[in-house]
Amino acid sequence: MKPPECTICDKRFLAGGGLVYFSETPEDKKQNEKLKQKGMVGHPPNAFWFCDEHIASAQKLAELTKIEALELLKKKYNT
Repeated sequence: MKPPECTICDKRFLAGGGLVYFSETPEDKKQNEKLKQKGMVGHPPNAFWFCDEHIASAQKLAELTKIEALELLKKKYNT
C-alpha cells in the first residue's frame, strides 16, 4: 500500500482522511486480480488517498473511473 498522502494536496496524514476506491477499468480489474494471488503485494490501482479536506468530494465521484474522477477533482481544486 502507498502511504497516506492526499492525491490532491500531497498532505501526509496519519489520522482523518482515507482511501477512495474508484470504479475499476479493465486494466485495474486485471491488476486487482493479480494482487489477490498468494504472495502478491501492492496498492490497488483504483484506490487513492485523500485528506479530510478532499475526501468528501472524492467519495462523491467513486462511481467514476480514476481517470474521470481525478480530472474533475483537479479542475475543482485547480491542481
